[in-house]
Amino acid sequence: MRGWWVRFGIAGAGALVLLGGSLPAETLAQTAERYRVMVTNLMPGEDSDDDFGKDLAKELRKLINEYPTHQPVEEKEIKDKAKEYGLDMDELDCIRAVQLATQMNVQLVFCGGYVEDKQSKAFSLSGVKFTVPGGPEFAIDDRTWGEKEYEMAATEISGAFETYVTQERHRTFCQDYYTSKDWTGAETNCVQALEMNPADNGVRLIYAMVLRETERNEDAYAQALEVIDQDPLNEQALQLAGYLATQLGNRDAGREHYTRYLQLDPSNAPVRMNVAYELATAGDAEGAMLLIEEGLQLAADNVDLLLQHAAFATRAAQDLRGDVAADEPLTPDVAELYRKALSSYESAYAVQGEEMEGDHLRNMIAAYYELERLDDAIEMAERSLETHAEEVQLWWLYADILKRAERLDDALAALGELETRDPDYPNVKARQGSWLLEAGREDDAFPYLQQAVEKGEQKADNIAMLLFATGHQKGIAPSAKKDWPYALRLIGMAKRFEGEVEEITAGTLDFWHGYVLYNEAKDQEKPQTLQTAQATLPKFREAARLFGLARVAAYADTQPTLNIQTFRDATQQYIEIQSTIIQRGS
Repeated sequence: MRGWWVRFGIAGAGALVLLGGSLPAETLAQTAERYRVMVTNLMPGEDSDDDFGKDLAKELRKLINEYPTHQPVEEKEIKDKAKEYGLDMDELDCIRAVQLATQMNVQLVFCGGYVEDKQSKAFSLSGVKFTVPGGPEFAIDDRTWGEKEYEMAATEISGAFETYVTQERHRTFCQDYYTSKDWTGAETNCVQALEMNPADNGVRLIYAMVLRETERNEDAYAQALEVIDQDPLNEQALQLAGYLATQLGNRDAGREHYTRYLQLDPSNAPVRMNVAYELATAGDAEGAMLLIEEGLQLAADNVDLLLQHAAFATRAAQDLRGDVAADEPLTPDVAELYRKALSSYESAYAVQGEEMEGDHLRNMIAAYYELERLDDAIEMAERSLETHAEEVQLWWLYADILKRAERLDDALAALGELETRDPDYPNVKARQGSWLLEAGREDDAFPYLQQAVEKGEQKADNIAMLLFATGHQKGIAPSAKKDWPYALRLIGMAKRFEGEVEEITAGTLDFWHGYVLYNEAKDQEKPQTLQTAQATLPKFREAARLFGLARVAAYADTQPTLNIQTFRDATQQYIEIQSTIIQRGS
């Protein structure tokens, strides 16, 4: 029965994490053109001498110009570009400098400020950093310098810049290797980049993704949490943490992360649906359903939300029900999930009507079925087939519901209609035959079962054993009323496939054929008259022939409790007794 449901596929979670504002993907060492660095004059605090900032910047430009991978933007170019925007170079704080850099094809900005202690003639740097426009920053430690120590300050900053360049190289390799799915290379460079700049959340996120890709979800989750600690509103980290927490079995934490992410834009239905899909992908369909329910509180008529809510509620019901047999009653929790699914499907159908996709129609009908609302299920199936007659799976579901409603002939007709529309649909004949067999209409069932073999729906062995199993259950089994003629009839049907089945199947049928003949004859011979001896001797002889077959012995070898020699000896004794009675003539 669960084959009716549409299982919404589960894809990998988490968007690709890219390093926002990173240097170009080509490695620094291989780049033919050096990266441009805009070194601004450090901004002096109130009443501070501006010469120190200018002298430090001038010296730093000289030092950066010695790098093979970077070159400073000339001071005149900076002044000219600033003038275009009505600015003086001395007015370029970090915000204005970054804005100006985006207009100048500059990949990196040096900026910051300082204050002067007039009494000691010392200059204390503050907020000094290298920053990628729109990307990460590399902070320079605050430090105080003497009036004439601008060269020493520039040299120390240049050393920090070298660290930054190395970190950025590892950062770029971290991203490149991740993009190319070289997890080992990515991990090595991500770790090295983080050692130099632990605050680089972009690198830490990629590192977390590498850990996830290499099935170290606990470590990946720890890295994602560290990003969230530094940046509680980081969308990628919240999404990744939600997925990983759910994968690790901590559904409450997973839901919390996703909820915090959605709080950033609670009315955005597409984002909510994407997040819910990720949560379901991670294994928490019920949590996904609850996220969509929150969205429905803001947009109760959103059909997309309704359909996704119904789908996740259906999936949650399936997951909660597990592998329980189809005929087992629903638990209250499972039934409630199906009711939620059905309610959303009905609301969506009220809007979409015949435009609703067949998968959703099938799930809605199946929900009626699960809740034992058979009349509603049949009515909905018939309405759906008026507009979706080419949806052959709807015919399959419709037939199943009719069969459960004890309308077997209508169910058989529905399967016939399905086969007309799709002659290659699997197991139509086999299902028709098995339903008739189950209903005790063996003679009607056999032609369908025979066609199932002819069409290649089922192997002859499977059909033969189905017929045998039915005969055994109703005529041979200890729990059944012994009905030897019925068992013989069903075994006889099974043996019509004798030339098409495997030897072990043929041996099975031959043994049980002999077993039934032996027991039927044993019951009939008890008066031990001439008439009973004449009637049972042929049966005992046929049983003996069957017990003597090599393939029966092969079957017996697969049954530890079956001693075939015992049956052979007992049968021979009965043959001798019946023969003696006949020879006596009385």
